[in-house]
Amino acid sequence: MLRFSIIIILFLASCTSQNGQSDDRTVVTADTIKSAPRESFDLQVRKYEDPKRQTWQDPKFVIEALGDLNGLIIADIGSGTGYFTFQMAVPAKKVIAIDIEQRFLNYIEDRKNEMYDRELAEKIETRLTTPTNPSLLSNEVDVVLMVNTIGYIKSRNQYLSILRDGISKNGRLIIVDYKVGKMPVGPDEQSKVSEADIILALENAGFILDKVDNQSLQYQYLIKAHKAPM
Repeated sequence: MLRFSIIIILFLASCTSQNGQSDDRTVVTADTIKSAPRESFDLQVRKYEDPKRQTWQDPKFVIEALGDLNGLIIADIGSGTGYFTFQMAVPAKKVIAIDIEQRFLNYIEDRKNEMYDRELAEKIETRLTTPTNPSLLSNEVDVVLMVNTIGYIKSRNQYLSILRDGISKNGRLIIVDYKVGKMPVGPDEQSKVSEADIILALENAGFILDKVDNQSLQYQYLIKAHKAPM
């Protein structure tokens, strides 16, 4: 009887261990890095920089939506690996890559150091921030781009109000994030934010809505607004 009890206990312990391992796994798709901290950094970088992302992210379209960037200072909030940072630096006066994870900023700095065009590299600045504050000086930037980031900001009204102060007069804000609904990339549904919620938060924070586009990008919507005069 004792031997039988020991066998049962060992069997249950084995099942618990297997179940615990299964439950701890995280399914990760492109740009869900903040919800998958166990994933290796190299794998995260590969997903951010995956050539297939070009197809559905359409960075050329997004950058064109920013308008004329010549001579302007841009904040790339949630910059990650600098997917947009380096592309925007070509026409811009300066791009501030802002992220809450130092390792991404280190990655951008490493890429800068490898650039042959030193003048272009010097246009890029990295800045560590927190999830509650964009860490911009008053009226510091002319354009703000937030791609696949707004869903990670919990107090959006407060955050956008602080962000507004960092944008120059008539400055522009472009938010690109995942549409609600099941799709092969992006975070889970609970982490997504609808266009309606973003629009309301922008209005509450003192922005004027310019454009809502949920057709041009395959998996994302694009919202464009500008700083309302006070």
